[in-house]
Amino acid sequence: MNTAFAHLPQVVIWRCQQSKWPNELKLAPNVKIADWLPQNDLLGHPMARLLVIHGRLNSLMEAIYHEVPVVGIPLFGDQHDNMARVEAKKMGIALRINHPKADRFTRTMKQVIEDKRYKSAMMYLIIIHHSHPLPPNQRLAPWIEHALQARGGTHLQPYAFQQPWYQQHSLNVLLFLSGSVLGITYLCVKLIRTVAFRICISGKQKQT
Repeated sequence: MNTAFAHLPQVVIWRCQQSKWPNELKLAPNVKIADWLPQNDLLGHPMARLLVIHGRLNSLMEAIYHEVPVVGIPLFGDQHDNMARVEAKKMGIALRINHPKADRFTRTMKQVIEDKRYKSAMMYLIIIHHSHPLPPNQRLAPWIEHALQARGGTHLQPYAFQQPWYQQHSLNVLLFLSGSVLGITYLCVKLIRTVAFRICISGKQKQT
């Protein structure tokens, strides 16, 4: 990543613990590292051009809010699904962690920075994000009043909250499926043994 960042004309601000930076590795001249960064404030800077992330949802929402395209390297959890949505919406490009080649990483970042389609996609998404008939406080207040009048809004809770623990974890379904598989396996073994026994008996009768 350090080599890839060195080939960018822009200044790169990288959240990385300075105490863990290897002494034998020279930091690229256009890269600045810090233990902690106010990511939302940095994305709000008018010169922000790209956000390189793992694919966390909060970071994606901040990138959309500030209209900054992204390059993602998902690692685990919902990050792979989030980055798949990013590519589907043309918000950026996802890279696999097992292919972190410096030249490919550099080309990908330059592509997202220079191709105006990614910036246009972010601008379109922020219009959708801001386009609501009512502000959040006016949307939330009626539901709070409804829950208070309905004695906590128990009718709005999922039915799963009323199920026994074994039904919530589908243990009854797993038990039924396991019993079915074991029963079928037992019948198949008995059938094979019966057929094999009859074949052996018929073979002995022919020999006699």
